[in-house]
Amino acid sequence: MVSFSCEVCNDTVLKKKLDQHKQRCGGAYYTCIDCSVTFNGTEYRQHTSCISEAEKYEKGLYKGKKKQQVQNKPQEVVKVESKPEPKKEKKESKKESKKEKKSTTDLSSYLSSNKQESLYKIVKKISSEKKKDKKDILKNLQLTKLDDGSINISF
Repeated sequence: MVSFSCEVCNDTVLKKKLDQHKQRCGGAYYTCIDCSVTFNGTEYRQHTSCISEAEKYEKGLYKGKKKQQVQNKPQEVVKVESKPEPKKEKKESKKESKKEKKSTTDLSSYLSSNKQESLYKIVKKISSEKKKDKKDILKNLQLTKLDDGSINISF
């Protein structure tokens, strides 16, 4: 929906309400918000379509929808074929570095004696001592289910 700005009272008005606003605001003339064109009298009635935001802000770089659809399809195919291989290599290198960085820490040292504590508080203590972000600590936490049914949390 096209919006206009009343130049007399600086009110923003939708196109369908312009005639009502003109009766209330004497001598009103409007400027289209999207394309910045000023309309005197009732010229705003002929303003049915406006430039898109992409046209407004990209100016010379903007190409119509039909041209974009035709050009983007071949590029997407090329991107899909060429990108998976480098991504796999990066993931493998990240996994290797994570394995090297792993440290085994006894989490029982962070528990108070005979007291239940939330996992959040424990992670918070670890983050303050290790000077790491809580998010990184949570990523490194691992749960393992033991044969007796208990759960072991390791960092």
